[in-house]
Formats: sequence, structure tokens, C-alpha cells
Amino acid sequence: MADGNTENDLYGDEHVQRVLDRVRKVYGQVPLVSEVLSKRPDMFIPYSDLSSAVLFKPKFMDQKAMELAAIAAGSALGAEHCLMVHFKQAAKYGATEDEMFDAVMVGAMMAMTASQAVAYRKLNEFKESQHK
Repeated sequence: MADGNTENDLYGDEHVQRVLDRVRKVYGQVPLVSEVLSKRPDMFIPYSDLSSAVLFKPKFMDQKAMELAAIAAGSALGAEHCLMVHFKQAAKYGATEDEMFDAVMVGAMMAMTASQAVAYRKLNEFKESQHK
């Protein structure tokens, strides 16, 4: 590799363990996705790097806003375990229960209207096909 690191340095067991320890320190646990992917360091390390950049180093949001965005996304996706992690993180960064509630409602509304839009388009397609 160009920087002198070998692939073994980047994807070795020690590096994976350091990343898992960092995740455990931040979240108080290792989320299932990280746990499973850690068995494949070639996938886990890039995943972890991207996750760290997105979730811990947002460029134009503060940490609280990022956590509220994660709550909205988790709500829209029905990701219950992710929600629990991000509720805890949001509280750590000063989010109130009311702010978290609003984030849940934003995600729920986006999920609801997305499914409605698909269903209404299909209903319209069906109606149009019946009039041919």
C-alpha cells in the first residue's frame, strides 16, 4: 500500500478489536451489524470508517441534530435497535424528549407518505387500465 501499511495492518484482528472497543465505549454496546461485519474485516473497517465519518463527524450539522436525523431515519425504517442507540446518543448531546418525539414523527410521516404515494400511483395505474 502507498502509505506503508499492509493489508494485514488495516484489516488485522488488532485493528478490528480497537474499532469494536471504540464502538463499545461510545454506545455502551456493539450493535449487531458491527458485530456481524467484524467477522469480515475487509467489509467491517470500511463500513466503520464511513459510519464514523457520517455519525460522528458531520460537516454541517451539530452532533445533536445528526442524532435527531438518525432518529427520524430509524423511525422511518422501523429500526428498533438503531432507535434505542440513537435515543441514548441524542440525550447525551442534549436532545429533549420533545425533540426526539418530533424526530420520530418526521420519520413516521415520511414512511407513511412514501407508502401512500406508491399505493396511490398503483391505484391510478389500475384505474386507468380498467378504462381501456
